[in-house]
Amino acid sequence: MSAQFRIRVLATSGARLWCAAAGRLTVRTSGALRHELTERCFGASAVVLDVREIQLPTDGALLPPLWPDGPGTIHVLATTDLRSRIPPDARVHWHTDLDTAWHAWSGPAS
Repeated sequence: MSAQFRIRVLATSGARLWCAAAGRLTVRTSGALRHELTERCFGASAVVLDVREIQLPTDGALLPPLWPDGPGTIHVLATTDLRSRIPPDARVHWHTDLDTAWHAWSGPAS
């Protein structure tokens, strides 16, 4: 994993996982982040990825998908800037505040 990132597992509940990532994101390092998330989320059915501390490139470039392979549901807690710069994925449910992300992840339908 690139030293430019820090990924922490904050909570688990059965097959659900909550992770937070921080660091500087570039087009070149997004693949490394996706790979690390895929390894951390292996076997999870639902994941929350808190990526509010990810620093986006200032050039406005579109970014490759960051989401891990595997989980059927991915709740992303992020700024609206990130949403417009990553291709859509049917598994992703966007949240801009912690409360809605928590309720979505911890509820029975996660």
